[in-house]
Amino acid sequence: MIVEKLLTTVVDACDDKHGYDIVVYDMKEAGFLYDYAVVCHAPTNRQVEAIASEVKEKVLENDGNILNIEGWREAKWILLDLGDIIVNVMTRDDREYYALDSLFEKYPIKEV
Repeated sequence: MIVEKLLTTVVDACDDKHGYDIVVYDMKEAGFLYDYAVVCHAPTNRQVEAIASEVKEKVLENDGNILNIEGWREAKWILLDLGDIIVNVMTRDDREYYALDSLFEKYPIKEV
């Protein structure tokens, strides 16, 4: 699957399940193993899990690959490794605590 199409699929899935403040950071120039980092949050663990489930389902429906998923049991911060895209779905409290946006803010934001 083309990375741009996969990225659109991920963002749409997050939006469909009401993920808040969905941001896509363009990491291509950073030299990481992935091209994009997606970050969004939800008010509850249950909604974090619902968003991550939707992302997983839509990626697989569109013939994308999921290399790894971390954090499913606690559902406070679920990370989905899609190869060229890393998806971080977290509770609002964890997003504020871990400050991923501060870590990624030096990279351009991609409009999707």
